[in-house]
Amino acid sequence: MNLFTYGTLTFPEVWQRISICTGESQPATLAGYAIYRVQDANFPGIILADHEDCVSGVLYHDLDEETIFELDAYESQFYRRVPVVVTTDSGEQVNCETYIVPDTQRMMLTNEPWDAEWFAQRYLEKYLSGK
Repeated sequence: MNLFTYGTLTFPEVWQRISICTGESQPATLAGYAIYRVQDANFPGIILADHEDCVSGVLYHDLDEETIFELDAYESQFYRRVPVVVTTDSGEQVNCETYIVPDTQRMMLTNEPWDAEWFAQRYLEKYLSGK
């Protein structure tokens, strides 16, 4: 299975701690979604948005069932894995799945867009150490 990740799973250090598989990956963009910070947390969630909105991330190719099992556990029941189509930097459209925040959980997101650079500078080290 192909999986589009955004947020914490785009950092190789986080991916290596969570995932069993270190398969091929590449940058990709998911159109029609927006990324926001989860309330009282430093990690994000994505929701359906306007067609001009988009989320940047990493597309992992050909993940095995064991890796998906581990990632499902990491993402918890807060997120729902759904099929989407992403566009790679080379313009190729790829069918994959991603974890979204369902509409019923939208109130758990702030209206503050999540920023990977902000996370890396302020929280990545703490996140990796479990603080």
